[in-house]
Amino acid sequence: MDSITHIALGASIGEAVFGNKFGFKAALLGALLSSIPDFDVALYLFYDFYAMLSIHRGYSHSILICSLLAIFISFLLFHWKLFGESSFAKISFFAWTCFMSHLLLDTLTSYGTQLFLPFSNTRVGFDCINVVDPVYTIPLIIGLILCFWIYKTKPNRTKFVHWSIAISTIYLLFNIFK
Repeated sequence: MDSITHIALGASIGEAVFGNKFGFKAALLGALLSSIPDFDVALYLFYDFYAMLSIHRGYSHSILICSLLAIFISFLLFHWKLFGESSFAKISFFAWTCFMSHLLLDTLTSYGTQLFLPFSNTRVGFDCINVVDPVYTIPLIIGLILCFWIYKTKPNRTKFVHWSIAISTIYLLFNIFK
């Protein structure tokens, strides 16, 4: 998927998990965490286009590597008290969900990902959605706009993000099972 989609979903996850309590900080951190697997594109500086076809969506998109990274980042977030007195389990759930949402979305495109590295280098791809799919992304963006700009002072603002995730997920499920 495109970076905007990963950022919008990560921000939505941050708001959905932590709600009004941490506000924009959780959304920003969710956007960052859900983007981390694509940081391997920086390797384009060192490899040619054809080599990058095998490198991108490789180890940085592995379930094992992302799970370990989520635990490490959760430990840092918990230790630094970025989410106040939130439990380590809640912070871990947040970080792991941001990473796994990235992997899941990329797996559903035609390019697929090497989910099972280092045990298998087989690419898993289901070709259910386009790499850039505005029908999936726009509800997430609308939910974030409603949550953070239009209804930012309302105590129940998180419901807009919940609805946007639900709408995008229903669209995703429709494409998977059609």
